[in-house]
Amino acid sequence: MRYHMRERAWSLTEAFIIRDDAGNAVLEVRGKFFHIGDDLVMFDRYSGQEVVHIKQRVLSLLPRYEIYRNGQPWADVHEQFRLFGERFKVEGGNGMVFHVDGDIWQWNFTISDANGNLMGNVGRQFSLFRDSYAVNVAPGVDAPFVIALAIVLEMVKEHHERKGD
Repeated sequence: MRYHMRERAWSLTEAFIIRDDAGNAVLEVRGKFFHIGDDLVMFDRYSGQEVVHIKQRVLSLLPRYEIYRNGQPWADVHEQFRLFGERFKVEGGNGMVFHVDGDIWQWNFTISDANGNLMGNVGRQFSLFRDSYAVNVAPGVDAPFVIALAIVLEMVKEHHERKGD
């Protein structure tokens, strides 16, 4: 299934919509006010239920985010200081490791599990909408998880752009 998000749609004071290929709003992401660090909550547009909570861990040398589902830790995403190899480490709450490969800064990357199974890919070239990127989620994969990873990576990218990296 393919989902579409506007680039830099998120902020701490706004909400943004994630759409399917038909243009239907399927998820909504809202920022929480008066928090230190990024704090976003993803809701299912049909049921109104919270699907994912993304929180930035502020006391960290490099950008680090935690993804929660049903109030439980679901994944920890952090940038690693490396000259070679993967720049991001994604660890699931169950100890599973996920891989992000490709060019994150140009919005052309894949997400796979520890066994190399493709979970999804993200890219501008897949989007039907202007100033947007698409998140293609593989069949049988939890879409909110892959979408949350794409949002986290966009926040890290924004963090670097603000710092002038």
